[in-house]
Amino acid sequence: MSYVNKHLARTLEQQHKRSVRSLFLKIQDLNNDCVLLRKRLEQHIDVKQYKEAIAYVDQFVSYTTILNLKFVTNTQNLEVVVLHALLLEHIIDSETSFSFEYETNLLHGYIQEILALNDHASTLFTNHKEKMHRYIETQTT
Repeated sequence: MSYVNKHLARTLEQQHKRSVRSLFLKIQDLNNDCVLLRKRLEQHIDVKQYKEAIAYVDQFVSYTTILNLKFVTNTQNLEVVVLHALLLEHIIDSETSFSFEYETNLLHGYIQEILALNDHASTLFTNHKEKMHRYIETQTT
């Protein structure tokens, strides 16, 4: 009887490790997608005008900036991918000189994937969106 319980426990533990690992890899893929989207946007915008939004996001990125995303601790971090998507959303919403319809559709798809990762993602998204807008307002006045 104890062998069955140990075997079951080991199997459940291995299954849990695989699901957690796949979650982190999915977060990393989404962050990489956001990097590619941001680089696509950078061809048509002046990134310097978004320094307040970038400064807010950089508070939560370890050892580097969101514009030069490195390290597994950042690329596999749920909060960083949420903030990355919020930054991109802010940039696209603020731009009027160029039509970003395709990029907007891509970003909305990424946001839906981020929100589907777990229940905590939607709370992070909502809280950081409000805090980011307040931070930008206080920095620009």
